[in-house]
Amino acid sequence: MVRHNCSTPRKNTTCSVRVPPRTPYLAFLLAVRYSAQMIVAPTIDPEKCARDLQLELWDRQCSLWPGELVTPLDVCDPWVAAHYLDFTVKEGQLSSPTMRAGRELGGFINRIGGVIAVSEQLSPRSKRFTLAHEVGHVVMHPGIHHHREIAMDGMTEPYEPADPKERQANHFAGCFLVPAKQLRRAFNAAFGVESLKLTDDVAFELLGANFTSLMNSAYDSPAFSRVVARAPRFRGRHFQPLHDLFQVSVTTMAIRLRQTGLVRSVG
Repeated sequence: MVRHNCSTPRKNTTCSVRVPPRTPYLAFLLAVRYSAQMIVAPTIDPEKCARDLQLELWDRQCSLWPGELVTPLDVCDPWVAAHYLDFTVKEGQLSSPTMRAGRELGGFINRIGGVIAVSEQLSPRSKRFTLAHEVGHVVMHPGIHHHREIAMDGMTEPYEPADPKERQANHFAGCFLVPAKQLRRAFNAAFGVESLKLTDDVAFELLGANFTSLMNSAYDSPAFSRVVARAPRFRGRHFQPLHDLFQVSVTTMAIRLRQTGLVRSVG
């Protein structure tokens, strides 16, 4: 089977979506609801939520992918997840009266209408992450009925969103698109080891004569994990870079490599 390309989803509708403005009273009611949910938000485990959703998709593969041979990476498709959750995904120009001129929303969720909108201006991988992020809100934050997102490319560093719900949705998206189990398998198949620690030898294998730039990076720098995320070869092995295999940004893959303990800096 040729895997479904998530950048060109099967279930999709092109449209122009204008986000309705919030009235002051509606904004107040939503603020109260969101504040009440903030108390329980930190107890949510985004990785477990992502894994549970993927297990449901896997169990229902005969109806979601009729007649197809499904692979574990197929259940990382946020378009399939949105469809399974009874949401229609629409792509178009997203505008809002509250946005500054020249800026555009990256995504929008309307739970009551059963719609998730994603900006057509985003790159395929940004659309993929934004949609997975919105699916995370659907799964983890039932109190959110109308929600807007600025454009995003993937998991962010060095700064995370201040809102814990946004951090949870980012984490969900990263775990959904790059499941730990599949990442470990792909990492081992590519690099031939269970994990990598930054040493002179490893840095040289990755960067050749430029290895000193990696060794001189700060201890908490993401440089090492970013190099590993986009590496096409290691110790004579040639392979598809991990960020390309999972169709995510280098930053998202680098963060997942650190979260799963597959890469470690010196120390």
